[in-house]
Amino acid sequence: MARKQTSRIRRRSYADDRMMSRTLFLKRLNVFAFYLLLIIACGGVIAKCLPEFRKLQNAEEELALVQANEAAINAQYDQQLREYRALEQDPYYLEIYGRDRLDLHKEGERVFRFSRERMP
Repeated sequence: MARKQTSRIRRRSYADDRMMSRTLFLKRLNVFAFYLLLIIACGGVIAKCLPEFRKLQNAEEELALVQANEAAINAQYDQQLREYRALEQDPYYLEIYGRDRLDLHKEGERVFRFSRERMP
């Protein structure tokens, strides 16, 4: 009797092995399908967001140009404001400015003029 029970156990273990191998194959197939689906979903998200990312980069470049223009205009405004205040409040600067604009000079004074090339 002992032999009959062991042969039944062997048969069961062989059938169990076949069932386990099929189950293991299906588990691996499910995992592979899940990861494949996950990769496809990530690709779809990236493809959907790529145009928006390009728009963001273009907007940031445009913002940088606008900020550079604003800084140049602010610098020009500050320069003109300083010149205006100097003309209004500083008599020495007013004298120098008037003599330069009217091409006047004091007796015994030498005037040197340096011209800059104007850029178009």
